[in-house]
Amino acid sequence: MLSLPLPVTAADAFGAAAFAGSCLWPLMKKRRALLAGQAATNLMFITHYVLLGAHTAAALCLLVVAQALAALPEGRSRWQTAIFAATVPGVAAIALFTWSGLPSALSSLGITFSTLARWQSDAVRMRILLLVAGGFWVSHNALVMSPFAMASDAFCAAANLLRLRGALRKDKAPAAVPAANANALPSGAAAA
Repeated sequence: MLSLPLPVTAADAFGAAAFAGSCLWPLMKKRRALLAGQAATNLMFITHYVLLGAHTAAALCLLVVAQALAALPEGRSRWQTAIFAATVPGVAAIALFTWSGLPSALSSLGITFSTLARWQSDAVRMRILLLVAGGFWVSHNALVMSPFAMASDAFCAAANLLRLRGALRKDKAPAAVPAANANALPSGAAAA
């Protein structure tokens, strides 16, 4: 049987690289590592989406990079707030100027929720909002026919759910009970 290799396009190559990044950043434990991973991955997705003709998503990914880099420092400075404030109307402007119907609406909603996620100081809240954002992105990626982005969405959701479950279990774990000490005085007894 003759097997023909499937052609690999530039969009596929950048999609595969973005998928690889998407497999790594959700596994990071620290907030700053999550943000740095998102920025690097979105650089690959920008090119992937441009090559697919999904210009709204490509431009929105550029906003994701700006947001992630601005959110890296722990404190909230004026310049960070200014960058985030500028990206909010930027989402609407990008959607307006690159409008292509439902894909533009879905990607705009996806970045709106991921914007809220990146501004969180708590990793658990960040992961919950990223899961909501992922629902909009997976719908967008199905419409623009990006199997790499859909696989990325699925992997990120699974990794975020796994980390979220671990964090919630850790929060619900009972406090450690000190071991009994035979030399300890009963509670309420005063030392002589």
